[in-house]
Amino acid sequence: MKTPTRKTLLAMLTVASLLAATSQVWALPKIKVLATGGTIAGAQATQADAGYKSGAFSVDDLIKAVPQLKNIAEMSGEQVANIGSQTMNHEVWLKLAARVNEVLKGSDTDGVVITHGTDTMEETGYFLSLVVKSDKPVVLVGSMRPATAISADGPINLYNAVALAGNPDAKGRGPLVILNDTIHYARESQKMHSTRMDTFASPNRGIAGMMNTGKAFFYSANTVRHTTRSEFSIDGLTVANLALQDALG
Repeated sequence: MKTPTRKTLLAMLTVASLLAATSQVWALPKIKVLATGGTIAGAQATQADAGYKSGAFSVDDLIKAVPQLKNIAEMSGEQVANIGSQTMNHEVWLKLAARVNEVLKGSDTDGVVITHGTDTMEETGYFLSLVVKSDKPVVLVGSMRPATAISADGPINLYNAVALAGNPDAKGRGPLVILNDTIHYARESQKMHSTRMDTFASPNRGIAGMMNTGKAFFYSANTVRHTTRSEFSIDGLTVANLALQDALG
């Protein structure tokens, strides 16, 4: 058998390096969707009804409804809760925050998307910005129209959320909120209207950026202390602890 020449070995190493680099470039981010219910998973009795039932669809239903997600991320989902966010409580907040921290510790998750009702999304976002202990992207997303509505906004919002969670530029910015192609720092976002598509705003400092065809364009950095630089923690905290603190004043 003929011994490979130095030139041949060099060519083989070059090809191997190119293949490795190509696989890294084309590797899709691993995104975990943690679902809590809300309008984005809601269903109307008929499309003529203004009312609807929040959390009628599961996390798997939401992911399957947007088949394009498979082109931008390796997806997995988990149902943390399935409620209207007007009934969000300490128990769900602690469970969600603990699960976010646990999931983001793993090397098999590059970012987390949280589907959430819009009524208390700003409270959840503010809480997570204080107690999440990872610089990986965390993106909260909801919708103003239920999944069964004509021209529902949930699918495009979810697509943008997954694209944002998989974007390296979102790392280290703290939890984000995405609706209506607009990116907000979670602790700055506020719901300003009960039905409008552009209901979320960041009146105190302006929006964090915009999404366009699944691409994020950030305007400014998040300058407040958050996540890994926050002094707050949920370690050892339980609903019973909170109830005792409330009782003691």
